[in-house]
Amino acid sequence: MSEMVRSARRQKSPQEIAYTEQAMACCDIGHKAIMEHLRPGITELDLFGKVMGAMMEAGGEFSALIPIFNASPMDGEIPMSNGHTMASRKVIQAGEMLCADLCGVYNRYHANALRGYFVGDNPPQSLVEQYKKSAGSFEVITSEVKAGMTVAEVIRLLRAYYEEVGIWTETAGWGVGYELGWSLPPDWVGDFYFHLGDDKYLDRVFEENMVTNFESLFNTHLIDTLVYEKDQTRILSKTPLELIAVG
Repeated sequence: MSEMVRSARRQKSPQEIAYTEQAMACCDIGHKAIMEHLRPGITELDLFGKVMGAMMEAGGEFSALIPIFNASPMDGEIPMSNGHTMASRKVIQAGEMLCADLCGVYNRYHANALRGYFVGDNPPQSLVEQYKKSAGSFEVITSEVKAGMTVAEVIRLLRAYYEEVGIWTETAGWGVGYELGWSLPPDWVGDFYFHLGDDKYLDRVFEENMVTNFESLFNTHLIDTLVYEKDQTRILSKTPLELIAVG
């Protein structure tokens, strides 16, 4: 029975997709709140509270997983990682990177968008360029990926892109995705999962009206939510897929 339910939920109805789009609208409002309130001297918790308040005023709900929301210093021109840590009383400093992995929720349908924020108006140019290269994977998805393609086909396209721009690595970054939908705590990760390093289950198919996220993480904080359609794949977030500098 569980397998039947997991399989059935992969193809979303028009109403379910509308709920997912509304969830992303809430998520984008959260990212706008970061751009409005992020500044040196604010704590992670204070900022996170403003973000959640804005999302819930827009009709959002609690996500099934506590979001990753943390600021970390730079190691030269590369952001350090705090892993999957939640907001704390840490005071955010100028020159740090904020990792904000938000999930909007509407009628329990989830839409995920991660962005990286540089605290200041002069981020390292090398990091700006890295973000541009990492974000280019989403252009590949919207221009070449559509429902009916296999995991093997999509992996091949994305790996070829990453290799072409010179950022592919299996040790210091990754590209992954998983199904999103109706979720309750403790997690929003769905049953369908794919990784650009996969060597098994490559014949699985991205079905029409399926929803997943995609994570392009090569010293970059970039995740967005995708809807696979007959002739294209749509990205739901309107928040720019780039390194966002907030002075």
